[in-house]
Amino acid sequence: MSQPCLNAATCFPDATVPLGYRCGCQTGYTGSTCQNDERICKDDTCWNNGTCIEVNSTTVDNNGTTFYCNCSESFTGVHCELKVNLCVNIKCQNHGICQTVNMSWSCICLTPSLYYGNYCEIETSALKVKQALSRSFASVAIAALVLTCSFVIIMDVLKYVFKIDPVKAERLKQAQAKKAVKSKARAPNVAVRFQYVA
Repeated sequence: MSQPCLNAATCFPDATVPLGYRCGCQTGYTGSTCQNDERICKDDTCWNNGTCIEVNSTTVDNNGTTFYCNCSESFTGVHCELKVNLCVNIKCQNHGICQTVNMSWSCICLTPSLYYGNYCEIETSALKVKQALSRSFASVAIAALVLTCSFVIIMDVLKYVFKIDPVKAERLKQAQAKKAVKSKARAPNVAVRFQYVA
């Protein structure tokens, strides 16, 4: 009545033993109350919903065990403990990350506004426009720099090789204007003296 037998064992009254009962254990359990779990396939032998299958004790499996785990399709290993990785030989481009989902792989593009495709290899139209604009800005900047350098070189060649100074007249005007300003600034102060006659 107290159900002393464990692990679904059957209790039988037996006056020939000191306890007055004996336990009829299920296959794989031992001990006076069937407390020892000696099963090859236990509840936690195969993980991730794998099914444990006992191998004939005379034939040991190649992994050194007497059981075999029939794993669900997403897992592998002796105990179905390893997740199947289909991304081992997949190379995603442009910093994409490969992920295994439901026994298929896919590249996750980190910048979907710039790249897309199975391997993140295709450039979006937005990226193409940005590249074209950056190239055109670079071309304009280079052209402006070349023109400025060319102008300076031409002016130096005219001045020092051909003794032609295209800006000489302008420079003279500026010098005369500075002299005029200085002469006005240096004009003598006129002292005015008043005398009051009573």
